[in-house]
Amino acid sequence: MRVERKLGPVLLSGLIIGPVLGSGIILLPPLVYRITGDQAIIAWAVTMGLSFLFAYLFGQLTIRYPGDAGMALAVENAFGRPIKRLTAQFLIAAVFVGPVAVMLTAGEYLSVWLTGDRGHTMMIAFLLLGICFTILLWPLAWVSRVSLLLSSLAAGTLVVGSLAAIPYFRSGSLWQTPFHLPDFGYGLLLLFWALVGWEMIGNYSLEVRDLERTIPRAVVYSAVVVTLVSLAVAAATQWIDPARVPEASTYPLRLALVLMPLFGRTTMTVITLLTTGLCISTYLLAVGSASRLIASLADEAALPAWMSRRTRYRTPVGGLVFLTVIHLMVLTLTELGCLHLERLVSIADAFFLCNALFGIMAAFRLFPQKRLKTVAVLLGAGFFTILAFSPWWVLLIIAGMVGVQLYRSRTERLKQQPVERS
Repeated sequence: MRVERKLGPVLLSGLIIGPVLGSGIILLPPLVYRITGDQAIIAWAVTMGLSFLFAYLFGQLTIRYPGDAGMALAVENAFGRPIKRLTAQFLIAAVFVGPVAVMLTAGEYLSVWLTGDRGHTMMIAFLLLGICFTILLWPLAWVSRVSLLLSSLAAGTLVVGSLAAIPYFRSGSLWQTPFHLPDFGYGLLLLFWALVGWEMIGNYSLEVRDLERTIPRAVVYSAVVVTLVSLAVAAATQWIDPARVPEASTYPLRLALVLMPLFGRTTMTVITLLTTGLCISTYLLAVGSASRLIASLADEAALPAWMSRRTRYRTPVGGLVFLTVIHLMVLTLTELGCLHLERLVSIADAFFLCNALFGIMAAFRLFPQKRLKTVAVLLGAGFFTILAFSPWWVLLIIAGMVGVQLYRSRTERLKQQPVERS
């Protein structure tokens, strides 16, 4: 009989760090700086503070409620099965579009690197989808090792590159643009992309050995590394002065300017490999987690039975196939001009926020400790404020999903009442 290898804190950290950094550490620093100006670093600091609280709280939920359904299990214990399914729907909806943004980011960098323009972005994104699907069919321990290697190389390179860029920072005041609340709020919404991943830890809990020791250690290791890398890259991206960087005009991507002082003419090669590695890590965590959630719902007959199929390595191949088909459709819509990268990120963030908010409410209800309740209140207030900056039509979709699930829940209760009376 084959003994399955369980994950320790280092391998679990490898499965977390790369995906949490993911495409966000490449995509977000220049994007948020363009939107919020010099207040971008403040937005990053706020987001990293929330990241520590987020990781701690959801780590505690994972220890108490392990299972393939992840955080949705805690929601079920707090509010019942209908709300659990609603929470699962939010996560799955986010994973419908979020990983596509990840593949497009990698595809864009690879296209610029290989051909000198963005013309082949879509073709490369389709190819990367196939590669990631193949990797996800491997045993989880091997997937974790791939992610650990990619994330370690990326984190070290980005920190060293950001430090090397300090002599090329602009002179004078580091805060030169005025504060504008709507832009700052929208920047925070986009920055929630930098937090995505923590709430998915629970979906891997059955693959972890010694939960009470492994989870806290993995959370601390991961949170420290993610914070250091994120703040270093955000600061360097914001304050780098293109006029002081040699041959700056040949590098249209702002993050390339940050790494140029350290890597010179090999900058585009380095940044492309980093981006591709981090994006693959993000895709592996998000899709691997959501496919396990889909399989658990199929086991409960909430989804078609074929979605519960697993390989001998417990890989949920039914959920993987379903998500891959959805991603191919979303990529096609993007190619047709119906969607674009920034919109994909904002849509995914709104659904991820809703998923996280239900987890936070569950933690507040389930944990008796005042410390954990306080963390839940702080996180809930912060996340709800960020959610308010989502596009109005996305908020309407979310409200509709909540309304439909509440109606179904009420209908089920009414059907059960005559049975109970009889």
